[in-house]
Amino acid sequence: MTKTGPSSPDGIRMVKHDFSASYNRDWPHSYLKAHLALDYIIPDRAKPVFLSIFDRYRSLRQKDRLKIIDIGCSYGINAALLRTDMSLDDLYAAYAAEDGPLAGRRSVDHRAFFESRSVGADLHIVGVDPSERAARYARSVGLVDAIVTTDLEHTEPTVPEKRALEGADIIISTGSVGYATERTFARIYAAARISRPWVAAFVMHPYSYTDIATMLASHGLQSREVLAARQRRFSTASEQHGLLEVMQERGFETRLERTTGYIYASFHLSALPDEMPDQRHRP
Repeated sequence: MTKTGPSSPDGIRMVKHDFSASYNRDWPHSYLKAHLALDYIIPDRAKPVFLSIFDRYRSLRQKDRLKIIDIGCSYGINAALLRTDMSLDDLYAAYAAEDGPLAGRRSVDHRAFFESRSVGADLHIVGVDPSERAARYARSVGLVDAIVTTDLEHTEPTVPEKRALEGADIIISTGSVGYATERTFARIYAAARISRPWVAAFVMHPYSYTDIATMLASHGLQSREVLAARQRRFSTASEQHGLLEVMQERGFETRLERTTGYIYASFHLSALPDEMPDQRHRP
């Protein structure tokens, strides 16, 4: 029997804010407006961490061009930040302001906007997300180079999707853990395992990385929790109460969430033991 109490992933979903009404549309405007309303900031906090990890990986593996797998890519927000010098606030303004350069709905204009700001030509990004419309937008405007839209929680990737995942250097995620469990990560890692990619994931409290880390250990990777960062504001007092209750049940420290009114995410890095950064050096 599947556990659906308050401490299970399904139980957490029962108390956390639901963005699904704005998630899988043809255009990202409603999605970004919904996130802006709650000061959803984790992609901005993740950007310098990811870029630091990319630099370390390049140095260790002697590679210039990296293949990045973004689990839960949605409309390509992580890719937009990593490929340009823009901040998340810049993106919010571009899409949400009435006179913003991305306020319109013409793919050719969106593609031209991102191409004119591109600084990430050394990144090949594969977006993974079962929300097909969101992922197809990211692909159509050039933010990601390929997409995987099979629901990997329940189904193996197709042969073309496996080819898209092959040779990955680093697998990233900023908001998918909990929706994507070790089953999704296992299928992606199995497709990419020959290249021994690292995994760099921000995991929203009170979801856990433990099962993913256990799976990755079977591939020889060591995992370490390095830091915590703000994800977004609580949507309501009820959401805050419910998630704090789950956090306490799971043994999480709740001081930050109780005092700031923000949900936090823990950052986890998984890498081969001889490639793991020294604990004194944060990414």
